[in-house]
Amino acid sequence: MAEVLGVASSVAQLLEGAIRLLKRVRNAYERHHNLTAALDKHALEIETINLLVRTIDDEDALHTAVVNSELTKLHAVGVKLVRCLRELDPGNKGMVRQLAHQLVHGTKDEETLADIMKDLDRAKANLSLRVQLANVGLTRMVHDTVLANVEVINRIDGLLAEVFRESHGLKLAGLLKDKIPQDDNLVPLRKADIAFLDQETTGETGALDDGTIDRIIAGNTARDSAVQLLGPVGRDLWEDVRVRIENNTASGHASQFVYPTDFATFKYLLDHQERMAALQTG
Repeated sequence: MAEVLGVASSVAQLLEGAIRLLKRVRNAYERHHNLTAALDKHALEIETINLLVRTIDDEDALHTAVVNSELTKLHAVGVKLVRCLRELDPGNKGMVRQLAHQLVHGTKDEETLADIMKDLDRAKANLSLRVQLANVGLTRMVHDTVLANVEVINRIDGLLAEVFRESHGLKLAGLLKDKIPQDDNLVPLRKADIAFLDQETTGETGALDDGTIDRIIAGNTARDSAVQLLGPVGRDLWEDVRVRIENNTASGHASQFVYPTDFATFKYLLDHQERMAALQTG
């Protein structure tokens, strides 16, 4: 989802700017140990949040609508944080020292910064929750069952576990316990069990509709006189599937089928392809 990628990059840039400002303000206040300790704590917290945002930015599977919504809220808090830090660091050393003196005695600026950091912490908690509940690696729904890609889930679970410093980064990974993957590295999961993760964690009863359940068809190439079939023929097996199709190539005389097609249409297009090939080679 391109919009998530843009928001995540914007948030990351904003947080990195906040970290730089915090370090500048901290250096100006280095004689005031109580204040520098608070600023160091704030900088560490922002770096932790930025690590999460960068991980989201790097992983397409985490680019869901609900994650994007929380990133947008985080961005708004980040804007307030940067504005506050700029007020604390006007670039005039004499003024900075004066502000430092005021901050040490519990000024409104210090309270404002503390309040913004509380808002940032809440935004981080909400974003973390949505990321942990992301339905990554779910490739196909068949009635009441979802096929889950064990490799994808375990990889992203490991990445997020490092970010959160917990045994698991994805709630979904807990459903893989004692599951034996099939030859295609897929395991069946009950939709009700996946939905229960949301209900148990947030109290919400939601469907699997955040855009993360999909089949990705990408990077396939057909050369001369090729017929490339990338979707089912006959019965629509993708009826309940979110599909992303991109960067597939077909060359001369090729017919490329990238979406469910009925038999009659499939045969007509194949016959047409054969006629076109015969005309061009005759």
